[in-house]
Amino acid sequence: MNFSDLLLQEIEAADIITIYRHVHPDCDAVGSQFGLFNWLKENWPEKQVYALGREKCTQGHWPETDEVSDETIRNSLAIVLDTANTARIDDERAMSASKVIKIDHHPNREPFGDVQMVFDSSAATCEILTELLTGTRYPVSSVTARYFYAGILTDTLCFRTSNTTAHTLKMAAVLAEHEFSIPELNRELFDRTISEFEFASYLRSAVRFTEHRNMGYVILSQDELNRFHLKGSEARNYIDEIGHISELEVWCVFTERISVKGIYDGSLRSKHVSVNDIAEHFNGGGHKNASGVKDLTEIDLKDIIQQLKSKAESTD
Repeated sequence: MNFSDLLLQEIEAADIITIYRHVHPDCDAVGSQFGLFNWLKENWPEKQVYALGREKCTQGHWPETDEVSDETIRNSLAIVLDTANTARIDDERAMSASKVIKIDHHPNREPFGDVQMVFDSSAATCEILTELLTGTRYPVSSVTARYFYAGILTDTLCFRTSNTTAHTLKMAAVLAEHEFSIPELNRELFDRTISEFEFASYLRSAVRFTEHRNMGYVILSQDELNRFHLKGSEARNYIDEIGHISELEVWCVFTERISVKGIYDGSLRSKHVSVNDIAEHFNGGGHKNASGVKDLTEIDLKDIIQQLKSKAESTD
């Protein structure tokens, strides 16, 4: 049985389906979640289907999530998307479901769930779902395709990451055959207000470079975030502003928690070296070239910067 048939078998057997993504969700997390949610509702309107998660994605426009009881979750088929480990699921109740399916493209450091569909050669979970769902007899609508395309586009940084493959482009092309406006979607995801543009300029001016100038990082305080009326997750979404510097191998943005002084979360990026192995030691994880960390003390912050600096210098 192939994975499309296996997924379809589990879906058809379930009366209640709950869908999850990771904390601090990006467009691949919410794109895969709402794309799958929409596909299920369009093809099985009689089923109870819920998209769960407390945090919002600040890039693009996305539907609101649902609120359900503990009992509903216990009686559901849970599908956890784009999430490498259980600690990062944006609803800790997911693992109480009667059955759990994991669909992900991160390295499978923590296998969990009754069924695992993990393809770490894929650039995005939306890429995986595109292949899985188009492999069934049930149609994918333009609404679903738009959600999936947004996830692929952003997780590949507009098809610039090293894990963008011919298969990635093929899946994007399959989605692009549907009737939605790619230019309009790009504007929704990447256009900025004047205040957002001003913050991007500030971020560039705040970059600190290591002595070899192959690593750059920004540390933003509570006061700086408040000045621009930004949440930490919103500020970290600007990390790509640094990534176009040709000399950099590694770049990062760290933001101080608004609610807890001296505690930081961060986004890490690289061109060639892996950063996810370091991220896993700092309450995080992710892809080889794109990872997140959280709950860093000021000592942790100095430590992770030193480790990433050593990684960057290893490419010299």
